[in-house]
Amino acid sequence: MAIIGEIRKHYWLLVAIIGIALLLFVLSDFSRKKSKQTNNIGIIAGEKISATEFNKKVEENIELQKANSGKDNMTSDESYKVRQGTWQQLMNEIVMNQQYDALGVTVTVDELDDLIRGKNPHSYIVQSFTDPNTGKFDAKAVNNFLQNLDNVDPKMKQRYLAMEKAIRIDRLTNKYNNLITKGLYVPKAFAKRSYEESNKMAQVRLTGVRYQVVPDSMVKITDADYEKYYNENKYKFVQDKPIRDLEYVLWETKASEEDRIKIKQDITKLYQEFTTVTDVPMFVNSVSDSRYDSTWKKRGSFSPMVDSILFSSAVGTIIPPQEENGMLRFFKLMDKQSRPDSLKASHILISFAGTQKQDVKRTKEAAIKESDSLLNVVKKNPAAFESIAGTLSDDEYAKKKMGDLGWFADGAMVPEFNNAVLKGNVGDIVKVESQFGFHIIKITGKKDPTPKIRVASVDRKIEASSKTVEMVYNQASSFAAENNTIEKFDKAVKDKGLDLRKGERTDAMADNLPGVAHAREVVRWAFNEETKKGAVSNVFETDGSYVVAAVKTIVEKGTVPLEVLKEGIKPLVIREKKADLITKRINAQFAKLKDINQIIQEYKGKIDTVDVSFASANIPIYGHEPKVTGQIFSMKKGQMSAPIQGEQAVYVVIYDGVKEAPATTDFANQIRQMEMNFQNRANQIPTLLEDKAKVTDNRLTFY
Repeated sequence: MAIIGEIRKHYWLLVAIIGIALLLFVLSDFSRKKSKQTNNIGIIAGEKISATEFNKKVEENIELQKANSGKDNMTSDESYKVRQGTWQQLMNEIVMNQQYDALGVTVTVDELDDLIRGKNPHSYIVQSFTDPNTGKFDAKAVNNFLQNLDNVDPKMKQRYLAMEKAIRIDRLTNKYNNLITKGLYVPKAFAKRSYEESNKMAQVRLTGVRYQVVPDSMVKITDADYEKYYNENKYKFVQDKPIRDLEYVLWETKASEEDRIKIKQDITKLYQEFTTVTDVPMFVNSVSDSRYDSTWKKRGSFSPMVDSILFSSAVGTIIPPQEENGMLRFFKLMDKQSRPDSLKASHILISFAGTQKQDVKRTKEAAIKESDSLLNVVKKNPAAFESIAGTLSDDEYAKKKMGDLGWFADGAMVPEFNNAVLKGNVGDIVKVESQFGFHIIKITGKKDPTPKIRVASVDRKIEASSKTVEMVYNQASSFAAENNTIEKFDKAVKDKGLDLRKGERTDAMADNLPGVAHAREVVRWAFNEETKKGAVSNVFETDGSYVVAAVKTIVEKGTVPLEVLKEGIKPLVIREKKADLITKRINAQFAKLKDINQIIQEYKGKIDTVDVSFASANIPIYGHEPKVTGQIFSMKKGQMSAPIQGEQAVYVVIYDGVKEAPATTDFANQIRQMEMNFQNRANQIPTLLEDKAKVTDNRLTFY
């Protein structure tokens, strides 16, 4: 009771102590987490790259990629590649800009302008401003474009600025490379030495005992043998970045037999409804997994059987459900016409406020008046069409080509434009309105018409139901929960007969694993500092399937541990033991009588007479043997070597002399070859500088 009394007496003191302790614990945990957090996605050669800055650069490159490819959207794979490429771009720019600044290598404003508008413009400019019809570069188009740069479409302006930056970088690179390569000099003495090494031939007799003649069963290797080989060859086992060896099991969510029956019942019911509907497009858009496609299709657009039926049937024909490409589909032939594959036209676009040309402020009334006026002008004087299109059109892309859109596929343009060209004759000039404004169109070409059809299809994907997905997830989840160590993981995979997959030498920035297209979260888990060797993951969802992974091996940057290499170097360790065995046998024979014929008799070999070049280090019949070649050129005439361990065999060599290189004073070819080799190596300098730069890579924290 006395103790309880004391506790009550000092109640508030105890509360304060407990409160302070909890606060310190929370603060220490917060401090620990905060210390790990950073807004820098990396530090390259001392320059910090903020996540905000990096993401902005990524978005710019994605938009540029879309513009260059003509795509409105990019796949996750494509976006990831752009993200990776952006990091490499920043790496190169930062490292090389430091070099340029240190050496005073610059590109002036006047120099850049000359590369764009000068007498000999850069190839990027020539390519972008060459008329596709004539194949001639248009210097005036460059000046016109630059004068109106602030008024062009923002995406086009972005593409131009990216090209201008590329021109500047290319010029800097050329200057830097010239600074290095023009400073290279090959002295005549070096060229002479290279010539002699390439043409001087050692004349030898040799025999080689190949390692294959000794069965693996005769060789017993121990841990000491592994350690000996590893210690002697450590320099070969340096890893320049961390890697992980992963094992994983993939549970794919496929439609069950019950799912397939249900899908077939649904599509059969829809097919029965479809035979009576009057508004086909609305029906398709309300029940199909893909929207109604009103474009015209030519032969070969469908599977062979469906294609044959549609093109030989009357309009209104309905084909019952067919299974193809993972879907159940049925079709209705909506229309059949003879239409050209390709059309050609030029146009003048007059946009107005409210159209998809958002930067235009002209009213619709003003656009009607202006387009009617221009239509009258070009109808009276068709020769003026190109000059007007090149100056007044609101389509900046076509404006550069004097309105010419070139050949385009039937259906590629907006319907109003496409139909006007389709219905008109070559030479006609017509006006139509579309979502972009008023088009004054000059029809300039049509290909011969071919049979085409318009088809409605109702598609239903054959995919797993939510019940099946839940069942598959539960299987994966149970597996992960019950097998939370790699020993249990491996045993369960074997006992259950599961398909074990391996992601060997997985890089920290990998996005895919074999058989798993989007495995980024799996990789991030594997490289988390809290994930240890032997850890087993929870369930990861990827593209509708489920993955449970285990970390088999962790290798950080630096020398790879022997335990990781052991299985991989086993054949090399066996080779070393075989070499020791063969060498001991040969030495035992030589101790009695130094006769090379004894080796031939025991190993059923033969003596080969060959010429060996120091430069190529190649032993005819056997292959590349630098160690053997080096010893040959250190021997004296008539000397017989001790056993020499090579890559392919153990050799005994008799040195018969040397055949000197043919006398010459002309080393021009040798100098050119050496200069070329130096220049090729100089091109690797940016990569070498990047490898040497101090880089802190935090990308794993962000994505």
